[in-house]
Amino acid sequence: MHRKKILSYGTFGILLLIAVLFLWREGPYVYHPARTPLKGGAGAARVHGFFSTRPTPNAIYYKNKVIVLMYHDVQPHPTDIKSLDTAVFRQQLDAMKANGFHWITMEQYADFITKRRPVPDNAVLLTFDDGYETFYKHVFPILQEYRAPATNFLIVATIGNNKHPGLPKLNWQQVQEMHRKGIDFYSHTYDSHAYGYIRILGKNKDRAEPMLMGPEVNKTLHHVETWEEYTQRVTRDLDLSNQILRAKIGNNRDILAFPYGGYSKPVIDICRKLGVQVTFSVKPGINSPGQYIGYRVNAGGMDNNPITLLEYMKRGAPVKTPIKGYRL
Repeated sequence: MHRKKILSYGTFGILLLIAVLFLWREGPYVYHPARTPLKGGAGAARVHGFFSTRPTPNAIYYKNKVIVLMYHDVQPHPTDIKSLDTAVFRQQLDAMKANGFHWITMEQYADFITKRRPVPDNAVLLTFDDGYETFYKHVFPILQEYRAPATNFLIVATIGNNKHPGLPKLNWQQVQEMHRKGIDFYSHTYDSHAYGYIRILGKNKDRAEPMLMGPEVNKTLHHVETWEEYTQRVTRDLDLSNQILRAKIGNNRDILAFPYGGYSKPVIDICRKLGVQVTFSVKPGINSPGQYIGYRVNAGGMDNNPITLLEYMKRGAPVKTPIKGYRL
């Protein structure tokens, strides 16, 4: 009996040592098992497995599609659960770079969506919302270091406005400097990044929703916007935002990220009339040509795990909630 225990413990120890050595040899990342065609027509080959951690720089995970990543505040040692640590952001970029993902510009993305122009395999668009000053202080230098293009969606009325509540925002000098060095800036509305009591088309009850989605119900004044007033309010806001961006940095495209990802048929109709070429939600998924309302994968927050994010991207960011009826 004693000898059997020794043999059992010895066998278990050897197997454990082999497993540890295997994992150490494979590297720092863990990926979903799949068989992926290699570039250059080399045929199918097993490029990663459940326990594999080997980087796969030549693997193709998806073609003719784009994953759009969404960030908000990024800074060292954040205390807000919605903020991402710059060290984790670097880990994400390192992992993407080591595994054959290719960062593209908003111009490439817009041409892909509207004109079906080609994009690289494993294409990724980096986007940031709200125009926080931390983008200039902490994110921009990292993007420059990695030579990674990116887009920041600005709440235009807050730029250079020190009296606006919340985290400090960028100023126009910072925006213009970054734009000269390859960072794009588009609209997150002029000043409609807020919730209110909204009357949604086809719904029986007013409810708290993003301000763009329908007529506002002012319970204090006992006033409900008419559809004409609503259309004028949203049209004026979105048009002013794009006019200022054209004047300040020379934008020749009108692109919008909906605050809180909130959209409705009336606001889409307004966007189309204004010539807004591309819009974005906050629903996770992957984008194909003609996807007028883009899916975005949330890559920010203190609880972000770069391994889990890369897993999801390597699976082609499967769509969880389809966006129906809003294609070009």
